[in-house]
Amino acid sequence: MANSMRPMRSLEDRSRRLRRRFTEEKLVKIRTEHNNVGLFRTLLAAFLILAQLAIIVGLSFLPALVLRWYLLVLVIISLISALSVLSSHRNNQAKAVWVLFILVFFFGGFVIYFMSNDKYMYAGARRRHRRIHERSKHFLPEHTAVNATEEMRQTCTYLQNAGGFASYNNTELEYFPSGAQLFDEVIDCLKTAQSFVFIEYYAIADGVLLNRIWDVLKEKALSGVDVRIIYDDVGSRAFSHKMRREMRSCGAQVRVFSRLLSRFTFAMNYRDHRKIIVIDGKIAFTGGSNIADEYINEKHMHGYWKDTGLKMRGEAVDSMTLFFLRQWEFITNEKFDYSPYFGHYEKISSPYVAVPYVGGPEYKLTVCKSVFESVISSARSKLYIMTPYFIPDDSVVQSLINKALSGVDVRIILPSVPDKYYVYLVTRDNAEKLIKYGVKIYYLRDSFVHSKLIMTESCAVVGTVNFDMRSFYQQFENAVLTDDQSVVAEICEDFERTFPDCDNPVKASKNGLVRTVAVALLRLVSPLM
Repeated sequence: MANSMRPMRSLEDRSRRLRRRFTEEKLVKIRTEHNNVGLFRTLLAAFLILAQLAIIVGLSFLPALVLRWYLLVLVIISLISALSVLSSHRNNQAKAVWVLFILVFFFGGFVIYFMSNDKYMYAGARRRHRRIHERSKHFLPEHTAVNATEEMRQTCTYLQNAGGFASYNNTELEYFPSGAQLFDEVIDCLKTAQSFVFIEYYAIADGVLLNRIWDVLKEKALSGVDVRIIYDDVGSRAFSHKMRREMRSCGAQVRVFSRLLSRFTFAMNYRDHRKIIVIDGKIAFTGGSNIADEYINEKHMHGYWKDTGLKMRGEAVDSMTLFFLRQWEFITNEKFDYSPYFGHYEKISSPYVAVPYVGGPEYKLTVCKSVFESVISSARSKLYIMTPYFIPDDSVVQSLINKALSGVDVRIILPSVPDKYYVYLVTRDNAEKLIKYGVKIYYLRDSFVHSKLIMTESCAVVGTVNFDMRSFYQQFENAVLTDDQSVVAEICEDFERTFPDCDNPVKASKNGLVRTVAVALLRLVSPLM
């Protein structure tokens, strides 16, 4: 125990030294390499999307200049579309935004709405997901773990019925309170790889961390290890073509999820935000950290970067393997035999429950949001949350208020340094509105919080899911729910070490007129943030 506490103390001391240094240097920001290339691709994609939107709206609006009666037709169609929105299964905030948009831009807003409706535009992709899931569901056991508490058993049953997610005993979890510690362990474990390495990440960027990982993977790929990498085209703008070409030339298979430069479709808004590493089917990793230098504080883009991660050994690793293989098949559109990749996990005895799960457009239900709501509901004495963004919908906000009013110690840690200022405005406004109900809000000084954690006195969730509607409704996410008391205790200790380094406002800050108007306007588009 003494040996394990020394790295924790050294990490805590290092974190405090870094934060002091950032304060003295006034948070000098260093741009990530290749950022100019990523910016150019983003601007080019935005231009092409806007051009296609202009064509779509123009084709709808131009006839109205010639045929006056066509205006009446547009108004009628817009009203019908607004009624369609109100009767849909979207969340109420998104409904309000779309109704306003359709009625204001009656000459073409309904076209954009129907193009964004995943019921129509993502139907084909969802059918493909369903076929892949049906063909591979036998790789996961259909049971819930034993020795679970009543609250955990209910959530496990929900996850089994909602997405076929198995709950396991006999799984060992290890929590990492920083990205640097997480990736040190990842690299050590990669050196042991003998058969396959699967990597699926939202953001991969050239730099020190990727070079350290590739130095190991290159040797493995050249020796015949099956190395597969999935990266998201939006998140990985700094993942250079040169590096990808080198990886492929050494035998690694590298695939992109949803190219940024493509024809206009709102499916482009569905990003692969997952973080998964599987090594030989024996070890798996997940958490908030991406493969980029800022996540290990090698570069300081937004002050000290606070992130977390989780290592997994035992039966539950098979679930992580399956999540990756399903996404790989969806991207490549190639059927293959999954069976060689299962059943390699180490035999571990543990009474605690671990449930890896994913969420995204391939599921009709909002799995990630529902798990958060279940965890919130189960809290009896404490409810701690750490998240970079806080833009939940009304039902989640009401659940937090109810818990605080019932005497539960509800605390939320947010960044004090924003990465996206427009999102940060809404995040702070949403969070500080909860103060009057007894929720305690903390801002980690001189830092950007990227951790995605929620815990109670009895369970915790670690993964990629933010407290925002993009994670709840639009993005491909993954996480692990567990009642492992050693992990819950370590996460709680991480929170307790972090609270003293935070500012804790006792009341909401007052907004000026300009900021009030800005927040009100941003709130209109908050369902897309």
